[in-house]
Amino acid sequence: MIEKPFIINNQFFITPLLGLIKQNDGQNETRLEPRLMHLLCMLVANKGELVTRALLTKEVWDNYGNADEGLTQAISYLRKIFNDDGKTLIETVPKKGYVLNAIITIPKTENNVVKVNPNKKKVYWIAVVVITALIIGGYFIFRTSHIASKHPADVINGAKQNDSAKLKSPDALETSKSKNADKIPDTAKNSKPSPDLKK
Repeated sequence: MIEKPFIINNQFFITPLLGLIKQNDGQNETRLEPRLMHLLCMLVANKGELVTRALLTKEVWDNYGNADEGLTQAISYLRKIFNDDGKTLIETVPKKGYVLNAIITIPKTENNVVKVNPNKKKVYWIAVVVITALIIGGYFIFRTSHIASKHPADVINGAKQNDSAKLKSPDALETSKSKNADKIPDTAKNSKPSPDLKK
């Protein structure tokens, strides 16, 4: 099977490995199952020549029981995709096979990779560097202005407020005394000395 992309009649862009057929208008896109793409690639590889039904059923369907009927349906489906209502693109040779009458072109690429303009690459990398520098610069400017906005007096006043908050109110002191009173042993609570038993 053909692996490199190709174009049929300057109208249909075929990518065999993806099983994809795109029209030049960019609106219509069709995915083919691997068997149909294999069939199309066989016709393209032998364009202008008769490809027998026997060869197609053997190569594509591996002589499966209903391969002959499957081939007829597959050709019909391909004709719909290529708008080949007159059966001129894929011509039928009765009881023999099919001939693909098409202009096949290979897209102008190097190693199947479309060349990217080197100037576009430079612009891209410059943009990345500039954006990164702006982000880093913005971070340090924000951080510096945030630290500078805290005056020493604010820091001292904040510390004093925290210390004063730790001091308890008079009500809180009373409550803590009463709580502590419960913790005093019973002997310490009685102010009278115990009676002398020896008398």
